[in-house]
Amino acid sequence: MLGACTIIEKPLAPATSEISVILPPSVEPETLPIKPPAPATRIETVNAIKSLDVAVIISRDIDNHHIIYHKIKKLIIDKNGTVTPFYLYQKTATEIIQQIKISQHPQVVAIGLEAAKATSNLTQTPIIFCQVYNYQNHGLISDYIKGVSLVPSVDQQLKAWKTVFPGLKRVGFITGSGKQAFIDSAVKTAATYDITLINHTVNNDKEMWGEFRRLTPQIDAFWLLPDNRILSKRTLRNIVSYSAKHTTPLFTINGLLLQAGVVISSAQVGDDIAQKVVTRLLSVNPDNTVPGADVEALDQALSFINTQATERFNLSIPEKTMAVNLERWPSSGVNATLTK
Repeated sequence: MLGACTIIEKPLAPATSEISVILPPSVEPETLPIKPPAPATRIETVNAIKSLDVAVIISRDIDNHHIIYHKIKKLIIDKNGTVTPFYLYQKTATEIIQQIKISQHPQVVAIGLEAAKATSNLTQTPIIFCQVYNYQNHGLISDYIKGVSLVPSVDQQLKAWKTVFPGLKRVGFITGSGKQAFIDSAVKTAATYDITLINHTVNNDKEMWGEFRRLTPQIDAFWLLPDNRILSKRTLRNIVSYSAKHTTPLFTINGLLLQAGVVISSAQVGDDIAQKVVTRLLSVNPDNTVPGADVEALDQALSFINTQATERFNLSIPEKTMAVNLERWPSSGVNATLTK
């Protein structure tokens, strides 16, 4: 399924913090001045509010969702918080929301689109969603509901593309409606790599197929994003076949498409998603509103290079790729869909 983004699991490096405490010389009790207790500082007040007691709603019984849940759970427990999972494939959304209301969980995380949609009946509860691409179509964003991006770091993807295709100049990509903020950010980032991103917005898969064919002669490669509003299975098969016939490299964020001939697939990093989700939970204001962008961009990506496809395009993969996370595929030691 194209919408199921690939996840890379990496251990989170433990944070270290050392504080030196200098004790004052001993003083006789009778000489100590009596002082009223100092008022709580703003930081102390915020920290008191940030006692995490999180309900996590999980959309489907798939590995990616479970990996993300367990990583989020670990980070919250490390911060002395508590986590309660609710599985949409075991109970209905109505039953789960009722349980969350009865238990009075002060924060909610939703993993996947169905989980995010289920939270619509929770009012003035801070909610952070992840693993959702088309959030605009479902009214998910409000002062109390914000997200973490499904798309791996665009900067890291561009770096991988440029490493394998040093002469890359023009990359096309097609989106559905409501993606202008993402488009603007991606175009700006690409310019730092001397890459021009050319975007067309369409309304359905028929328009997608037509625009792709019109765009192909103008570009060096095509960036295939997981928008199921405009990308049916048939259109996807047509695009993969057409790109191979016209030697147009495909870049994607779905590792399952490597076996179909995609040249580069970039995967999410599980720790990156979890860190962003928990950071957003900790940023919630005292009035339960969530500050910041509608959807927080990810910082990391691990890119997989299809060695069979690069042979087709007469490309060589650099031996040293220290500046960017690159893995060769296929490999007996690497699963581009999920690395455990």
